[in-house]
Amino acid sequence: MRIGCAVSTNQKQRVAFTSILFSIFVTALKILIGVLTNSIAILSEALHSGIDLIAVVTTFFAVKKADKPPDKDHLYGHGKVESLSSLTESILLVVICFWILFEVYERLFVSAPPVEINIFAILTMLVAIIVDLMRSRALSRAAKRYNSKALEADAVHFTTDLLSSTVVMVGLILTFFGVTSFDSYAAIVVVAIIFVIAFRLGRKSINSLMDVAPPGMVKLISDIAMQVEGVEKVGNVRVRDSGVGTFIDITAYIDKVLPLEVAHTITDVLSKKIQQSIPNSDVVVHAEPLCVNASSIVDKVRNEASSYPQIKNVHKIRIYEIDNKTHVEFHLEMDGELPLEKAHQIATELESRVKQLDAGIRVVSSHLEPIKEGVVNGAKLESNANLKEAIIAILKGFKEIKQFHNIYLKKINGKYELTLSCIFPRHISVHDSHEILVRIEDAIKTKLPEISYVIIHSEPEV
Repeated sequence: MRIGCAVSTNQKQRVAFTSILFSIFVTALKILIGVLTNSIAILSEALHSGIDLIAVVTTFFAVKKADKPPDKDHLYGHGKVESLSSLTESILLVVICFWILFEVYERLFVSAPPVEINIFAILTMLVAIIVDLMRSRALSRAAKRYNSKALEADAVHFTTDLLSSTVVMVGLILTFFGVTSFDSYAAIVVVAIIFVIAFRLGRKSINSLMDVAPPGMVKLISDIAMQVEGVEKVGNVRVRDSGVGTFIDITAYIDKVLPLEVAHTITDVLSKKIQQSIPNSDVVVHAEPLCVNASSIVDKVRNEASSYPQIKNVHKIRIYEIDNKTHVEFHLEMDGELPLEKAHQIATELESRVKQLDAGIRVVSSHLEPIKEGVVNGAKLESNANLKEAIIAILKGFKEIKQFHNIYLKKINGKYELTLSCIFPRHISVHDSHEILVRIEDAIKTKLPEISYVIIHSEPEV
C-alpha cells in the first residue's frame, strides 16, 4: 500500500490551501456587510465562515501531517490526524450553533437593533453561495479521490455554508420587503442545519478514531476471500481506517496438506484481490491449516495403531472440526487380561503420536475396551424357549423390520450372547437401518439383562 505518495499529497494540500484563500475572502465580505446592515443572519454566517477559516487552516496542516510515513512511534502512520481534525471541526460547528442561538434570543426577546438590508447584502450572499458551491464540489471530489477525512470535513463545512447562505439570502429578501423578524428566524434555520451536519460529521469522526469497521466492509472482505481458490474458510477479519488508508487483517483457512509454497501463493492472491477491491489498503493474511480430507487422518491413525502389537483393533475413528480445531476420537481393543496401567500407557503414547500427525490436531481421546474377536472357548448353544419368546416379542415391537430369523443364543461364562438376522425394506439406507438395530440392541439389553452381547445381521427383503 502507498499512503500519501508525493502526487496525492501535493494535490490534497493544494485543494486545502485554495480553500483557505476562499475562506478569507468570504469571511471578510460577510463581516463587512453584516456590520453595515446589522443583520444577525449575515453576522451568523460571518462567524460560521470564520470558524470555517480556522477549520481549513487546521485541515491544511492535518493533511500534511497525515501523509507522513510510519515511524518507530507511529507504526500505522499518522492518518488518524485527519479524523481528529474532522472531530475538531464538528465541535467548532456546535459552538457556532450556541452563539447564534444566544444572539437570536437577544434580538427576539431583549432588544432588536434595526436591520438595514440593501441590494449589496443580497449580492454578497449570492457571491457566498457561488463560492461555497465551487469549494464544496472541489473538496468533495478530492475527499473521495484520496479518501481524506479532513477534506471530507471541509466539504461538509462548505455544504452547510451553501445551505445556510441560501436560507439567509431568502431571509434578507423577505426583510428587504418588510418582514423584519424573518432575519432572526432565518438564523434559527441556519443553526438547525449546522447542528445536524455537525452531529453526523462528529459521529463519523469518532467512529474512525475508535476503529469502528466501515459498514459492510467485513462481509465484503469475507466474500472476496471465499472466491479465492484454495481458501476453505474465513476466520477473523479486522478492519481499521487511518486517514487515506485501510488496514486489514484476515485469517484464511487452507488445506493443511498443501505445500507451504502453494499456501503462500493462495494468501498472496487473496491479498491482491482485496487491495484491488479496496484501494489504499494494507492487507495482512494469516494462514491457518484446516483438515479438508478427514479420511487421510483416519488412515494415519490406523497406521500408527498397527505399530503396537497389544492393540488388536481400532474402530469408531471420528474426526471433528470444533472452533476451527481438529478433534480426534477412537476406540482401542486390547486383550481383556492386559493390566489397565499398561493399556493406558499404550493409549497415551498413541494419542501423542496422533497429535504429531498434523499441526491442526489439538485434542485426541481414546476409549479402551476388551477385544471381542478370536476363538471363544467353552461356548455352547442354548435352547431357552422363554428367553427366545421374550426376544421375539421385543422384535415384533419394531414395525420397521419386515422379518427376523436365525436367532441363536450362546452361553459363555454364565452370560448369554445373542445373534440374529433382521430383514428390512430394500430401499432403506445403511444409516437408517443401523439406527434401528441400535434401538433393538438397547431394548434387548434393557429388558433382558442376562444377555450381555448382541450382534444383528441386516439384510434387504428380496
